[in-house]
Amino acid sequence: MKLIFKTASAFLLLAWSSIALNAQTTSTDESWESVKKQAIAEHKLIFVDLYFTGCAPCAQMDKEVFPNPKVASLLETNFITFKSDILKEEIGKKLSMKYGVTGFPTFIFMNADGRVIDIAGGFQNADQFTVLLENAKDLAKKGILKKYSPTINEKEYPDFYVQAYMAGKRNVPFDVIDTYLKSKDTTEEVSFVIITGLRVGKQYDDPFLFGSKKLAQDYGRSSVTGHVFTILQRRKKEFEKTNDLKGFKELLAGAKELYTPEEWTKYEGILLKDFGVEKVVTKNPYTLQK
Repeated sequence: MKLIFKTASAFLLLAWSSIALNAQTTSTDESWESVKKQAIAEHKLIFVDLYFTGCAPCAQMDKEVFPNPKVASLLETNFITFKSDILKEEIGKKLSMKYGVTGFPTFIFMNADGRVIDIAGGFQNADQFTVLLENAKDLAKKGILKKYSPTINEKEYPDFYVQAYMAGKRNVPFDVIDTYLKSKDTTEEVSFVIITGLRVGKQYDDPFLFGSKKLAQDYGRSSVTGHVFTILQRRKKEFEKTNDLKGFKELLAGAKELYTPEEWTKYEGILLKDFGVEKVVTKNPYTLQK
């Protein structure tokens, strides 16, 4: 029995090594279309891993999680895997643009038609990632999908947003974004990814924050909670000006339900730490900076 298990484990490691090796070749629009065709032909789901070379959590996933026998088995049996370096490959940039991705790694789970089942980000240990895979299978079986359209069409987006992702020109003046958004429904897909992808604030913060539960249902909890955290960081500065810790805690209480207990313990601690104390801002090397 031990010999069988070791042989099976070795096979799964080899299977994932093969997937990882294939991912080192350049991913293109054509290879992305081939993945969708393969998923349809084999009646499988699609797993997209958006990463970049030099991203420590991305490398940690490759080293510790994807080779895990249970993870490798679930991926091999149920998914067609597509990995793309978002700094080197055009299709990776397009997928990041499509879903307003700002942190890496980002994982997108889709059905064979390219409809999004769920989006998740950051390092996930083997147990956490197994849950994501199992949940994606279950949601797909029930036909519970997100609101994103299944195709990438650059013409749907304003030029400033396309340039932000495709050319790295992310310092878009607020008035340019505002001119576009104020004539749109900000709960629709293109407006949503512009707001989250470019971290748009000011008058767009409160509608996003108070509509976050519905937005999470439509576009994925991970996509929404990341921006909500950014909003709460901005709002913290406002409450600090009047030293209104009670008011800030009340605002946090309204956002708590979006997060898992483990996430909330972490993020609430960050948000409440040194309230009112001047802080030095540091950049996260694993996110796109506006």
